[in-house]
Amino acid sequence: MKTFVKRISILVVSFLVVVNGVAILSLCILNNTTFYKPSFLVNSVKEKQFDYIILGASTGLTTLNTKEIDKITGAKGVNLSVDDTSMASHYLMLQHFLAEGKQTKRCVVAPGLSSLDANSVNISDNDYRFLMFVNRDYVYDYYSKIGHSAKEIVLKNSLWMPFLGMSYYNTELFFPSLVCLVNPKKRNRFDDKGNYSYPELNTNFKSKQLKTKDIIFKNPYLNKIKKLCKANNIELILYFSPLRVQKITFQAQEFSIIDHSSFFNENIYFYDNIHVNSIGRKKVSKAFADILKKKLIKVNE
Repeated sequence: MKTFVKRISILVVSFLVVVNGVAILSLCILNNTTFYKPSFLVNSVKEKQFDYIILGASTGLTTLNTKEIDKITGAKGVNLSVDDTSMASHYLMLQHFLAEGKQTKRCVVAPGLSSLDANSVNISDNDYRFLMFVNRDYVYDYYSKIGHSAKEIVLKNSLWMPFLGMSYYNTELFFPSLVCLVNPKKRNRFDDKGNYSYPELNTNFKSKQLKTKDIIFKNPYLNKIKKLCKANNIELILYFSPLRVQKITFQAQEFSIIDHSSFFNENIYFYDNIHVNSIGRKKVSKAFADILKKKLIKVNE
């Protein structure tokens, strides 16, 4: 019996050593490449000073083109938005940006509307993309405090048992690490400035009646972003991207708001009801650039 227990113990220990070794190797590969935005920020974004950065979900990622904006304004920006993320994720990205010793004059937050008035905060679908930095205090704290679902438990305990996160997110982490082993400069659907565009489609949108939504700014992580910006002398700008069938209303806030939600609603500019296509992105990026240019001129006067 003792021999049997000993052999089983050796097998279990050997298994854990192997799977954790593979997980550590995969995370190290992702850590040193540009596949996901957190690693892209560390390994590809060499500048230390920016005029603005863009944080947000898919709307921020696909609406504001920093290349177009920089060409018009002469400013320097980078898009750090990540699709399928929440206000809490944007706060984590801002922490990550500052932890890298970088600074910006303005932080443009372009969130999904639902995240603004969310009372409870849970892990977002793509928060695993910070897993290769789980040994950093702010990332571990984020995974530890944001909730108590299986995802949070897996992510925070990956600090000691990396195979937990790697096995749970094997499609999103292990297989990309193999791709990056061959091509370390591969990026996951964004360009060298962090931008991505939805294609121009001949979609027959169904006609819908315009609905009005009253925005209530009660997400606790918006306040965290506001405090972090204030502590680092950063101007916080909230950006509402174009919507096809929705109009929003809101009360004045203690930060700047650029509301392009009703900038246009013609089908030709949209990929779907909440995302612009490549045509819409060019038009609205120019409009944003004109506003930013005025801010830059005012500062320099």
